[in-house]
Amino acid sequence: MKKAYTFDAECFALASIAWAGAHQEEYNPELTKKKLQDGLTQSPITAGKLDNVVWGPAVKRIPKVREGADTWDDYMFFVVRNRLDPSDYRVAARSTVSSLNGQEDIAVFELADWQQFDATAPAEARIASGMAEVIGDLSEMTSDVAPGSGTTLAEFLNTTLNDGDTLTFCGHSMGGTFTIPWGVSVKQQSEKNIHVQVRSFAGATAGNSAFATHAENVLGSGLKRIVNTLDIIPKAWNATSLKEIATLYEPVIVLPALLRILIISFAELVMAGYDYTQAGEPETFSFGVDPELTGFKEQYDYQHDNAYLLYYDLQMGKDIIYDIS
Repeated sequence: MKKAYTFDAECFALASIAWAGAHQEEYNPELTKKKLQDGLTQSPITAGKLDNVVWGPAVKRIPKVREGADTWDDYMFFVVRNRLDPSDYRVAARSTVSSLNGQEDIAVFELADWQQFDATAPAEARIASGMAEVIGDLSEMTSDVAPGSGTTLAEFLNTTLNDGDTLTFCGHSMGGTFTIPWGVSVKQQSEKNIHVQVRSFAGATAGNSAFATHAENVLGSGLKRIVNTLDIIPKAWNATSLKEIATLYEPVIVLPALLRILIISFAELVMAGYDYTQAGEPETFSFGVDPELTGFKEQYDYQHDNAYLLYYDLQMGKDIIYDIS
């Protein structure tokens, strides 16, 4: 008997499979498309249901001098249509794996006006400047291959979807951060009366409290964040939650006193003035601090990645299969 998967587990799997081909040293969207399709077809969680790519993938590699990991792509996203429910469309995205990821992740010391993407938003709504750059890039990207070659996501949606269809954005980590403003932007600019949802896994805070309230009003019950309470990333960049990082993995991992003081001081003195606020109440879980992982990075990697697989009872190589190279 085939294993039953929940809707959210499927969305997490799609966000994971979006990493297919991420570590290719050559810019080759056709090869990325093949690896993506292989992953969707071979993964039991998506095979026969969510393996129908109807737009994309769109693959971006921002021109710059590259070496090492910077030979890898920046963003990639695609759209699948549920074979069992033709009104169910899902957009799955991964963030950049080049050094651009870190640059945009920490570009939080300047806030950008959200009205540039959504004219109906309150004037005080702001998002991190790094996230504004991401949303700008995603809005302009076009599919590099068929289906949809040369069209933007908005153009595809406005010509293909029907009133009443559901569009769900799926992303993990930085992808979990930008799926919320992305979903809001697409909903507000759509020419069709579609139901837009977001499944944000392990995402950091995208904007201030005015943006968070606006996102909640626009997406309503379609906004869902899934958060491991021992995952560091969702605690950024809110000043209160940032402070928790200083003692998060105790007693298994105790950070040096000076580092704890620096983390708390950074949160209180630097980040407090930005009013970063997560949108919506999260669905939370925790499996506790793994006592076997005594290195901070090892613990972080487990809490940010493996714990989410465990939450959905998924296994890489069994439920989710893809080639990242």
